Amino acid sequence: MTGRYWRSCLLIWAAAAVQTACAGTAGGAAGSPLPAPLLGPATPVRAGADTLTLLRSGPATFTQLRAVIDAARLSVEVEVYELGKPQLTDALVAAHSRGVTVTVVDDPSEQHSAGTAVRLRAAGIGVIDYPVRRLMIDHVKLLIADHAVAVVGGINWGVKSPRNHDYDVMIRGPAVTSLERVFARDLATCGRSAVLPDVVADPAVIVASTLPGIEIRPLVIGLIDAARRSLDVELFVLTDTGAVRAIEAAHARGVAVRVLLDPSQRPSDPSFAALRDAGIAVRLYRSRGERLHAKAAVADATTVLFGSANWSGGGFARNHELDVEVPRAPALAAQMLDQMRLDWDASA
Repeated sequence: MTGRYWRSCLLIWAAAAVQTACAGTAGGAAGSPLPAPLLGPATPVRAGADTLTLLRSGPATFTQLRAVIDAARLSVEVEVYELGKPQLTDALVAAHSRGVTVTVVDDPSEQHSAGTAVRLRAAGIGVIDYPVRRLMIDHVKLLIADHAVAVVGGINWGVKSPRNHDYDVMIRGPAVTSLERVFARDLATCGRSAVLPDVVADPAVIVASTLPGIEIRPLVIGLIDAARRSLDVELFVLTDTGAVRAIEAAHARGVAVRVLLDPSQRPSDPSFAALRDAGIAVRLYRSRGERLHAKAAVADATTVLFGSANWSGGGFARNHELDVEVPRAPALAAQMLDQMRLDWDASA
């Protein structure tokens, strides 16, 4: 490693320490605003034959998740990395009690999920452990109800999850079948009998996953390479060198790039340094203790990519992840950019 590299890292670490100290004071430094999620679900928008509703963390998102479960009459399918929110566990138990078929795929290595699985099994709910192995997790966040509505994105069902800044999208339309294929395939991976729904061609909403495929990284690199005017990115972890180079190339060809990273994830520091040294607008999220848990990008204020995958080796290759790209959705992009701009401005 060069002396310049380490000097860059030391400067980043010092800046992060200052940010953390300032974030602990009431109102932040010099009365500057602190980031806050926009309240409630965004207005539903259309993308092809699908209807999409952006959910932007906060308690309102968890109210919406519970409403989807409470409205189910036939089936509820859940695959979420961290299952620790008691209100949602209560909703799953209540759904099972009224005759709804509830199926949960959990990651048994996540301690909160393991505890919730004990309660769900005691209530008679089928909980299937995803076959995690060393250096991988089942990091998916997916809820499907009555084969008609799905919620997918990056938001865990943890006690502290409502505080974090992140994104889910509620979907109605043919994309739900694509998401059901992922869930059914995961059941098969877990050794359960499962019938995969027929493939539904839906160019308006592209569903991508990892394990058994490696589908998400090509979407990420493709989105960055296709950007011509603007690229806005919020990431919990950024360590993939190919993604960093693609962002640098976008900046070099004149794309207006903004990258916001979570300061608690120190493996991202070299990527921060590389982007900053390339003249790219990059900031560390300003926090009161919550995390910038998002894995989201908007290109040219039109194409949206979001989901569970960090832009890292684990996110792109080792973990089981689920992302969604919406290629032509300016209305959805505008809604996500509203929150991204708040986060960016408050992190100055």
